[in-house]
Amino acid sequence: MNFAALPENWTEQRDTAQRLVTHVLGQARFRHDHLFDLVAVPGGVGTPPVGPDRERVRIAGGSLFIERVVGDNVRRLTATTDIVTIAGNSIGGLCAAIGFEPDPDFWVGGDTPELGDPDEPLQFDSATAAVLGDWFLLGQRAIDEAVASIPDAAASVGRVWPEHFDYGIDLDAKAGVRCNLGAAAGDSFSDQPYLYVGPWDDARPGPAEYWTAPFGATLTFAELDIAESPLGRATEFFLHGLSYLRM
Repeated sequence: MNFAALPENWTEQRDTAQRLVTHVLGQARFRHDHLFDLVAVPGGVGTPPVGPDRERVRIAGGSLFIERVVGDNVRRLTATTDIVTIAGNSIGGLCAAIGFEPDPDFWVGGDTPELGDPDEPLQFDSATAAVLGDWFLLGQRAIDEAVASIPDAAASVGRVWPEHFDYGIDLDAKAGVRCNLGAAAGDSFSDQPYLYVGPWDDARPGPAEYWTAPFGATLTFAELDIAESPLGRATEFFLHGLSYLRM
């Protein structure tokens, strides 16, 4: 086994994590710059530093970290971190700790998870955030290595998207052939996390057995968990997809 085991109630934990990522982290960022894309961090997911106080809010383990740096002189900075336990708290309580009320109409795309009852106590396993952080960062490293092998690749910036709950980029495999590369936390297609290569068109060049999904190709958490080198296997998966699309 290479990864920490998925919690037995992974689907429920993942859905709770997606609500937290959307309505706590996404809304925390949105109030500063009207953007909601996030970053993978060790142990979980967070916002980039944003706003006049370079506020960074992140979920790591079972806690919400609220970090701010005030000042414009490195010798006279005031840096603070507030840490709030997630389990037993509520989305409303976590947002209040940051300094805002959650907006029930907040929207990150067609599959935005509902806010639900903002005062409902959360059942959240700290292992969930750790699994997500490790998974997204593995995907990021493997994608970086694969994309770096294509000197002429025109790639977007990799980000964690709350709507689909994945880390992903899009790029030109070659002129006129655009595709998505990513690491998803799981969804209606697959309960377990998976890596994916998703061409924007219907072409599926190369071996038919590589293209395992209606939207392209996937490599699952379980398949990587038994690999001798998960990073090497993940990089190979993306490299194969890109090489086929460049045929």
